Amino acid sequence: MSPHEFENRVAIVTGGSTGIGRATAEMLALRGARVAIFARSLKTLQQVATPHDGRMLAVGGDVSDESSIERLFAETESRFGDCDVLINCAGMIDPKALIVTAPDAWDRMFAVNVRGTYLATRRALPSMIARRAGAIVNVASISGVIGPEKFPGFVSYCASKAAVISMTEALAVEVKEVGVRVNSVSPGSVDTKMWAAASGGAPAATTAEEVAEVICFLASDRARAVNGQDVHVYSS
Repeated sequence: MSPHEFENRVAIVTGGSTGIGRATAEMLALRGARVAIFARSLKTLQQVATPHDGRMLAVGGDVSDESSIERLFAETESRFGDCDVLINCAGMIDPKALIVTAPDAWDRMFAVNVRGTYLATRRALPSMIARRAGAIVNVASISGVIGPEKFPGFVSYCASKAAVISMTEALAVEVKEVGVRVNSVSPGSVDTKMWAAASGGAPAATTAEEVAEVICFLASDRARAVNGQDVHVYSS
């Protein structure tokens, strides 16, 4: 792995203000990429971007809002150029039993975790297809993987992350002939604020940096033979 492996690449990371998204954005920048980070808190994003000496652009907005996604890409293209690497990391969790999950809460879960991934991907694809090059990595969850026993109270989250994994597999087939790779990662428990809030303080098995390392591998040329895969990232 070269410390400059993302030199001359432009990356967009949604959910880039904290946790896995922030760790991934910082790792990409340190390895040469120019990175746009996106989340609802512009102030936090600016604090993340400041140490990176003009190589990181902060754009605030809601990932489920099409106009916000358009602004993210327009500002990135104006500042850095077309997107080479898209990391769909924006996500939410809202633990509660299905029977007390209101329709609006269910829809919001899918708006952030699924619609947001769809909107950003749809906006990134035209320039990637035109250049016959690009890498997209979606952040799913082990909770979305079919098979492992689930925790109670996470039905909407599990369903949304399963949708992200399925989207990854289907899109990878759709765009493989035009030079674009699409993969996902499914972390287990990760030492982030979201895990701490959802788990009631249970210890996490992995760090955000460990997950970011896998994401960066999938986004790099080292993974040029990897497409349509969901990589599980957790310690048992």
